[in-house]
Amino acid sequence: MSKNAKVVEVVVEAGMLDMIKDAVLFQGSFSFMFYVCLAGFCLANSRVVLKDANLHEAGKSRINYFHGLVLMVLMSFGGSTLAAIMCGKPVPFVCNEALVSVCLICWTVAYLDNEHLKGMVNKLLSENDIGAVLSSILWEIMRCHVAMNCSAMAQGAKLIATRDLAIIGPLIAGTLGGCGGGFMPLNKGLDPLKNGTNWRIGSAVINSIWLFASMQYPSTKAFIGLSVTSARFVAICICVIPPLIQMATGFKPLGPNPLVTGPKAKAS
Repeated sequence: MSKNAKVVEVVVEAGMLDMIKDAVLFQGSFSFMFYVCLAGFCLANSRVVLKDANLHEAGKSRINYFHGLVLMVLMSFGGSTLAAIMCGKPVPFVCNEALVSVCLICWTVAYLDNEHLKGMVNKLLSENDIGAVLSSILWEIMRCHVAMNCSAMAQGAKLIATRDLAIIGPLIAGTLGGCGGGFMPLNKGLDPLKNGTNWRIGSAVINSIWLFASMQYPSTKAFIGLSVTSARFVAICICVIPPLIQMATGFKPLGPNPLVTGPKAKAS
């Protein structure tokens, strides 16, 4: 090689997949996606609260604002709260005040929309195909992050004093964090168990097992061989993709997802 030869640096730009990973994992320049997904998560939960209230009120579009707000907080952060209490850690909305603040704003918007705008926001996020897909994706991404955080928190708590690696704790915490509210409030959250498990509970169990196998248990972690980022991205896909399949085909092997429906029937 000539002494005068120049060394050319090759800069490899991040591919589309890397950008998607950063976006759904709130990394790098996509840290703002945390607030986007949190807002989508809370708006989706507000739709469920309003829908349940309307059903219980025989079709009336009335619900007490403060009653709905409490239901929103329980439904949104019940799982992470129970997991934190179980692990002896501060509950998330004490550590991150953005959680309840965004929840309050989203519930206020949804409540006023339901009362005065005839549910325009609700229709945009449920009856419009693009809005429904976006709502489902944002909700599932945030739910998966809660599950991942709860599983890691339980592993770090070393709940089993006689073992170097906790097993039961991370599986339970991951399930609680990923089932969408940790069955809170209990008078509503336990109802799905009467007829088996719905999508949220079944997928939370599967995802907690995946998180444990791919990121925590040494033997399976080495066998799977994925980086932490890739393992977390797969966990996101486990939550995000099946609801989209249900919307497109109606196929729901783990039970119905309450946020989405099957394909719309074509008009004859």
